[in-house]
Amino acid sequence: MFKKVFWLLLIVLISASVFSFTAYSAGKTAEDFGGKSVLILHYHRYDGNYDGWNLWIWPHKPESLAGKSYEFDHEDDFGPFAIITFDEKWEELGFIVRLGEWEKKDVNADRFVKIPENGIAEIWVLEGEMDFYIDPDEVDLSPRIKAAFLDNFTEIYAYLSTPFNTKEWKEKVQVAVDGQRYPIKSVTKADPTDISTTKYIKISLSKALLPEDISKLIQLNIDGYVERIVICRKVLDDDAFYYSDELGAIYKRNGTEFRIWSPVSSSAYLLLYNDYNESKPAEIIPMAKNSKGVWTVTVSGDLHLKAYKYRFISYGKIRETVDMFSKAVTKNGQKSVVVDLSRTNFSGWEEDIRPSLNAYEDSIIYEIHVADITGDPSTTIINKGKYLGLTERGASNSLGVKVGLDHLVELGITHVHIMPIQDSYYFREGEEDQYGWGYDPYLYWVPEGHYSTDPSNPLSRIIEVKKMVKALHDSGIRVILDVVYNHTAQTGPNSPFDQTVPTYFYRTDHTGAYTNGSGVGNEIATERPMMRKFIVDSLLYWIREYHVDGFRFDLLGLFDEATVNAIESAIHAEDPTILIYGEPWGGWGANITFGKGDQKGMHIALFNDGIRDAVIGSVFNKKLKGFALGSRAKETRIKRGIVGSISFDSKIYDFTSDPEETINYVSSHDNLTLWDKNAEVVGHENVELLKKAQKLSNAIILLSQGIPFLHGGVDFCRTKYGNDNSYNAGLEINMFDWKRKAEFYDVFSYYKGLIELRKTHNAFRMRTADSIKENLVFLNTPQKRMVAYRINGEAVGDPWKDIIVIFNGNSTPVFFNLPEGDWNVVVNAEKSGTEILKTAGGVISIAGTSACVLYK
Repeated sequence: MFKKVFWLLLIVLISASVFSFTAYSAGKTAEDFGGKSVLILHYHRYDGNYDGWNLWIWPHKPESLAGKSYEFDHEDDFGPFAIITFDEKWEELGFIVRLGEWEKKDVNADRFVKIPENGIAEIWVLEGEMDFYIDPDEVDLSPRIKAAFLDNFTEIYAYLSTPFNTKEWKEKVQVAVDGQRYPIKSVTKADPTDISTTKYIKISLSKALLPEDISKLIQLNIDGYVERIVICRKVLDDDAFYYSDELGAIYKRNGTEFRIWSPVSSSAYLLLYNDYNESKPAEIIPMAKNSKGVWTVTVSGDLHLKAYKYRFISYGKIRETVDMFSKAVTKNGQKSVVVDLSRTNFSGWEEDIRPSLNAYEDSIIYEIHVADITGDPSTTIINKGKYLGLTERGASNSLGVKVGLDHLVELGITHVHIMPIQDSYYFREGEEDQYGWGYDPYLYWVPEGHYSTDPSNPLSRIIEVKKMVKALHDSGIRVILDVVYNHTAQTGPNSPFDQTVPTYFYRTDHTGAYTNGSGVGNEIATERPMMRKFIVDSLLYWIREYHVDGFRFDLLGLFDEATVNAIESAIHAEDPTILIYGEPWGGWGANITFGKGDQKGMHIALFNDGIRDAVIGSVFNKKLKGFALGSRAKETRIKRGIVGSISFDSKIYDFTSDPEETINYVSSHDNLTLWDKNAEVVGHENVELLKKAQKLSNAIILLSQGIPFLHGGVDFCRTKYGNDNSYNAGLEINMFDWKRKAEFYDVFSYYKGLIELRKTHNAFRMRTADSIKENLVFLNTPQKRMVAYRINGEAVGDPWKDIIVIFNGNSTPVFFNLPEGDWNVVVNAEKSGTEILKTAGGVISIAGTSACVLYK
């Protein structure tokens, strides 16, 4: 049966390959279709299965706008097609062929179609092929080699559009290196569990290719199939290509040396520009290649602020790109810029010092976004939405509350976690109404220009980030950067990685498709030695050049363990006080390679979604409540969080070996704010109960062992009006509404008091698992939905000799029998801090939805 289906399919494909297809736009203009711009897109899949496939189309030039979904609503002999009409005249449209609601992309890179003078672009797109046809007479539907990878010096792995009988390979399979036939030892099925007639094959060479062959054109040809150039993938992991020295534009006053790693390129050129806006280079300078695949050239003279790009010839194509190691760029990252970094240092910068930190557990992290915290138009912040906005002291809003930097100081946190400020792809820098979270990285060594006062000046963003860091340090606050090394905004032509060494820096499957563990189209291959080096070197650069004090890794679950080890070793060799933490997960369906438990003993922390969900309920089910609003059976999970997720006893255990390894939190920029999540459960009108839950939720976090993390604005009941994914909602939804600080000043004061308590008393910041197990005991409670524990403060050197903490998740008061003696109450439902509110003994009433702290 299989053979019959195979030959029928082959006959159909061969017939189709010589079929003449119809151009529906022939002799017509856009007006004939009732518009000013028209895209007719034909799509062909070799398996004939089009269920769920659709289009995402957006105007790209002269202005890039939001996209929209379109269905294939026509069909011809090529396959389904869509006729998409626009009422405006566009020069260029972007398109993505996708499955469902982003379950998969046909090609992960964005593709673009130029609109000709008649207003109609008609194209024919083949499954998995980046290039598309614009002439129907050139369409070739012959079977083709979809992907071919050289994964070591003797083996090529290839994926075909239609099956091939590996038992009949001789005289049918050829490999050529720069046009010369190369001997083949065998052709076999790549998957041992497969049958011999298969789409996935392995070609074993009779003799090993040499390192110098990597930059030559290696072609795979199979009789009856469209040939394919072989891409060098895992073979580049070989020590023969590992380059350990510095890369990028290495500036000196009398000359700059340019170094870039591209072993697959047959030639490379440095392009120099006299003007930031010119499209053609003033000079094109050939570069020389060393044995490791690094291209170099030294240009004499003082090149400070000189614009440049690279041109590579690889796999038979010309590719131009900015430097993936750019330390300065022109507006919107259009060109790289040579920079003398000493000229970005202002008076006092070299004397900048990190605020002291004795242990990671002493950290209290507060997450912000540069524009969110400074952008409220009602404040006196001058540089709204800018790095410099976080340098301004004495700023307030119309109601007189402290805002911006002064708010951070007033609250008392130790670390500010700044959402991504490495250069982003989608910002139109300096333009109004631009907003983004920054999880669309483009260039990793340079700050995003949109938050600078002058994006067209390459120095502005550098100097202003340094001023921001200095102002925070001077205020006693350490700086953590949120970094996104798990994916990039784009692959292919718009990725400096792919333009420099195509596909190497990304994970790809056996079909040649980029894998999508990030959920946004691609994932970086952290396991590749030169990618690992890139990550480590760029992190050290941010520490040394910008004095940052920590990193939060987006989707750390996608990293390989060896790279995480390399990051930790390098960073803590530089400074052991630098904080490292990340998300132990990936996108939906991702293959997690660094998850909970993998961090044990590594001096790295992971976000603790266990305590989060126990306190507030599921982030994926808005109506599901947690302990703070009276959910049942959450007590054990709360206890696990309280002890820092260590192995405390046979019932209370989790993923850490040390309290420094957990980031305890209940809300962050992702999902609903804490206020909005609780409002989904009890209703927006129930303000008093919402305030109680706002206090109790983070009282649990701030009084637990480990490292507490607060979502910026949670201390004054921040709302995003029910938006649970506000990355594209703009500043109006995302900004800190400082009027709420005045409205909920009692909540702010409560958070401030809890932070003061934690900083003052090391009983809540124990350093080891043994110390926690020896000095913390859980107490019996009179009702469910309660957790109580006692800490031997004297044993851990705390000024308070004996401490009791009680959390009441019930909505009504509960009477609690205190151990013998008089106890000083410092935290109740209304107030928190270190000052005695009252003295209690015997039986105490614990208010509903509240925390209570007492000491002797």
